[in-house]
Formats: sequence, structure tokens, C-alpha cells
Amino acid sequence: MDSAALRYILFLHIAAGSLAVVAGYAALFAPKGGRLHRRAGMLFVYAMIVMGIGAAIVGLSRGKSTWLGGPLVIYLVVTGMLTVRRTQTPSRTRDISLMMLAVALGLISILGAIRVFTGPRGPIGVAPGIAGLANALVLLLCAAGDFRVLRTGPLTGTRRLARHLWRMCYAMFTATGSFFLGQAKVIPGPLRIWPLLYVLAFLPLPAMFYWLWRVRRRPPRILTRNPRYQPASNALEAQR
Repeated sequence: MDSAALRYILFLHIAAGSLAVVAGYAALFAPKGGRLHRRAGMLFVYAMIVMGIGAAIVGLSRGKSTWLGGPLVIYLVVTGMLTVRRTQTPSRTRDISLMMLAVALGLISILGAIRVFTGPRGPIGVAPGIAGLANALVLLLCAAGDFRVLRTGPLTGTRRLARHLWRMCYAMFTATGSFFLGQAKVIPGPLRIWPLLYVLAFLPLPAMFYWLWRVRRRPPRILTRNPRYQPASNALEAQR
């Protein structure tokens, strides 16, 4: 690929990633189901898709395994969004395609991790392998969840919200980890406060566990005030 085009794609990738981090934190801490949460959440989804496409193109052009992070975050945010935005009978072709994408990415991540662990690398060099195994575990769990939904029908209630929350939060963790830790060298020195960078990078994970606990302990009536967020199963039951 032409170097000028690659630089342009890299700029879009960085800009979209920066926007995704800001929008993601806004959606994470905004009142759930409110206007700010919905708008920031959709902006987060679109920004993550652009960032993911850029990451895949740049990673493949440079021959790095980091390209896998691109389709990973796209899969997570798309399936997380579809979980709460189903308004009609789901498309089985689309859902099966997304499930197969998760399986394929998971297997590729496992193969990449095996190459890392079997290669001549030091203790620091095994970090990509550990990350690859973690991503593979997440992807295969997602694929298992997709299969269960295909077999039993769309989720409802707290299970639907939990699926939406953890997929979105893990996608955001992928973005914040790459932004605040993976690209820390481009952050100006006075702002490179490592404890703060670690907090900002890992904050989506404790927030994810908190909201999963909150949803199961006290099911909120979020996402039900807007008719666009009604589960598809309601429409199916109405037709019976």
C-alpha cells in the first residue's frame, strides 16, 4: 500500500480511537437509557468500527498480528448494539455470519499465541501470546453465546442487558488499553502519569463488573422507555 495512503488511514485510526475513548466514557458514566447514553453509545459504535477497520488495514500492511484487534472490536460493538436494538425478526444469516467470524478470529488468535509461546522470546515477549489467548477465550465464549441465541431465540430482560454491557465494555477496554498503554509513547511527557494511564486503561473492566452486578441485583427499567429498544421476541409473540 502507498505510504501516503497508509499515513491517512493511520490518522483516521488514531482520530477514531480518540473519539471512541471519549464517547465510550461518556456512555459508561451517563444515566443508562437516557439521551446522552444512547447518543454517546452510537457514536462509540461508529468510531470503533472506523478504528477497527484502520487497525486491520495498518496491521496487515505492516505484517503484524495486531490486525486481529480490528475485527475483534467491530464484532463486539456490532453484536452488542444489535442485542438491544432488535426491532424485528432477527436475520439468521447475519447472526450466523457474525458467530462464524468470532470462531474464525478465536482460532486465529490461538494459532498466533502458539507461535509466540513456541518462538525464541523472553519473558516480555510472551505478553502478546497471553493477550492472544485472552482474546481467543472471549471470542469463543461470544460464539457460544451467539449459538445459544440462534438455538433458543433472542435474549430478554437482564440477560439481554448483560450481554450488551459486557461486550461493549470489553470492546472499550480493548480501545483504552491500546490508547493509554500501547500508545503511551506518543502522549506528552508531562501528561504521561503512569498510575493515571493504568487507571484509564483498565477502568472499563471494573465498570463492567459493577454494571453486571447492578443489572442482576436490581434490574433497571432501562432501554424499555424507548420503543426502538424493545426485544424482537416481543414482536414474535405478538404475531402468535
